[in-house]
Amino acid sequence: MGATDDADCVIVGGGPAGAMLGYLLARAGCAVIVLESHADFARRFRGDTLGPATLDLLDELGLARRLLADTPHTRATAFCWHTAERDYVLSDFRDASADYGFFALLPQPEFLTFLIGEAAARPSFQVRMNARVNRLLHTGDRVTGVAYTDRTGREHELRARLVVAADGRSSKIRRLSGLATTELGVGSDLLWFDVPRDPATDPPRSGLDLYALPGRYVVALNQGQRWQLGYGIAAGSFAQARQDGVAPIREAVDRHMPWLRQRMAALTDVNQLTLLDVRITQVASWTVPGLLLIGDAAHVISPVGGNGINHALADAVQAANLLAGPLARGSRADVDAACLAVQHARKPITDAAQQEQSRIEARSRRALQCGDPRPPGVLRLLSRSPWLARWAGRRANRAVRTPHVSPDILAGKLG
Repeated sequence: MGATDDADCVIVGGGPAGAMLGYLLARAGCAVIVLESHADFARRFRGDTLGPATLDLLDELGLARRLLADTPHTRATAFCWHTAERDYVLSDFRDASADYGFFALLPQPEFLTFLIGEAAARPSFQVRMNARVNRLLHTGDRVTGVAYTDRTGREHELRARLVVAADGRSSKIRRLSGLATTELGVGSDLLWFDVPRDPATDPPRSGLDLYALPGRYVVALNQGQRWQLGYGIAAGSFAQARQDGVAPIREAVDRHMPWLRQRMAALTDVNQLTLLDVRITQVASWTVPGLLLIGDAAHVISPVGGNGINHALADAVQAANLLAGPLARGSRADVDAACLAVQHARKPITDAAQQEQSRIEARSRRALQCGDPRPPGVLRLLSRSPWLARWAGRRANRAVRTPHVSPDILAGKLG
């Protein structure tokens, strides 16, 4: 590090992208500080779906088997769309990986605690909780660090060769940097809530399920001891949903999941719901000198397919592979070139995912507006045979394009 640098890299945000990048850079021997604005990771209704490609990545790092053995989770081998007339298996993930042919529905707080704990075992890693970034520090046109306040309100400045924004879909660092965004159209938002699950009596489901009624749908995730449910509403219509109350939601769940009737009685007030305003946000450029955006800060992906967290983790691996060497060597010019290379490698992949999600959202919106609860025609095609569903599962897994970890990082040869 230079004489005035506090770290090789400061990462703003301790979510999946930030935690993974911090772990990998620390494993490579780089000096890393992760700043997390909250006191802990205990936040609900975040991305919990680790796909086969991500589980293969964690296995490559020697982490997957221990994570799955030590952390309660469920395993979803398919994504299913249900109507009153029939069930459609749209994707079957059993052939997507030799060892991990499933999505692990694993609570994000537990995953982050595990990953940050692994990183903290490395001497060059630090995490600072209750650290709210207020501004970027500059030297000329270059970002050279951040200023943040701790839980007491005291301000601190950190200098680094690189600042990475991994602070999520409403990224403050993205806003401070002035990087432009474009919103792709979406047709619905989600109201999340959960109810207890009884593994002994509730019927088996794939674990990743969508129940469609004319004009409405409910997403159901099997979280082991609870059902995480998302009720779809028209985009921007939360005010109307508040007026309607919870009766339409209880009725929709009762139609498709009648075994939850008594447990749904506990949902009595709209204030028990958590709004996810679904967005698909593209960022024209992920980098300016001294700064890189990754994960949701660089591309907000809708919940369609459950792959937002998996793209974020893939970004982190790509960034670590390309940045660890330049950060270790201390060349700011090489760091900036590596940031551009991260964007060039990952942006076409996430752009393609967002465009496909936007098309699926539009088709589904038109079908629901017409009162047709079936999946769009192209998705119904996938359910016609088990082979097509397995092909769709393999395709969805490959679409994330998770890179392998650099052998030098695995061996810790850069530090």
